[in-house]
Amino acid sequence: MAENLIGSEIIKLAGEVKEKIAQGEKIYNLTIGDFDPKIFPIPTELKNEIIQAYNDGETNYPAANGVEPLRKEVARFLKEKQGLTYDANAILISGGARPLIYAVYQTIIDAKDKVLFPVPSWNNNHYCHLSSAQQMVVETKPENDFMPTAAELKPFISEANLIALCSPLNPTGTTFTKEGLSEICELILEENKKRGASEKPLYLLFDQIYWVLT
Repeated sequence: MAENLIGSEIIKLAGEVKEKIAQGEKIYNLTIGDFDPKIFPIPTELKNEIIQAYNDGETNYPAANGVEPLRKEVARFLKEKQGLTYDANAILISGGARPLIYAVYQTIIDAKDKVLFPVPSWNNNHYCHLSSAQQMVVETKPENDFMPTAAELKPFISEANLIALCSPLNPTGTTFTKEGLSEICELILEENKKRGASEKPLYLLFDQIYWVLT
């Protein structure tokens, strides 16, 4: 497996941008969400809470799923902003989305399962490689803001075990319309009605880590 690993295309692009910045070019690098803290500092309230946590001696390893007060706050936030009800025990905290996305692949995908995703996208090809999954790729179009449509995904639905979607999409920054996403969800529901009790259902992985910016 290690012999066939390739580097992340987006991280490679970010590295090239950093080189140009080092050479004096004026570029605002928004490629991987790792912004210059001089331009985009963390909120003062968060900074003060971090300092207070250190002063209170909270320097040991946290719980693997995240500290309970934070998980409860995330559950409250989701209820307030999206009307979704989750118990704190259903919430997982990680340093960025990648560990959790990879965990989903490892939990759901068996070797040779098929994963359907649009391109461009964030690292789904690498997750497929690491989980020994088969890729099914849908090329997106600028006319649709590089977002996949239900019509484009439909021909592949019956073979897929997982559909991986992202909105706002990394790396384009574009988003689904409510209607566009609803049509895809309806496709998934209809497909699962067709599958027998012994068949693996079609799962949806929906990465919306940047949704609060939209």
